[in-house]
Amino acid sequence: MGKINLKIKDEIEQKFREEVFKRKGLRKGNLTKALEEAMILWINAGNKVNFEAEGKKQNLIAGKE
Repeated sequence: MGKINLKIKDEIEQKFREEVFKRKGLRKGNLTKALEEAMILWINAGNKVNFEAEGKKQNLIAGKE
């Protein structure tokens, strides 16, 4: 299992923690689960953007718009 040590703005951390507590409660491990979910969403969003950009590039090559 990986470990990441990072620094973020206090305001962002506080808002994220509050949202995690609202959605998941104060149980042990919920912050980690929420961060993992956020990372997966971010990765998937990037893959979608890359996939769409590749499709547009292929359409331009093929003369389609």
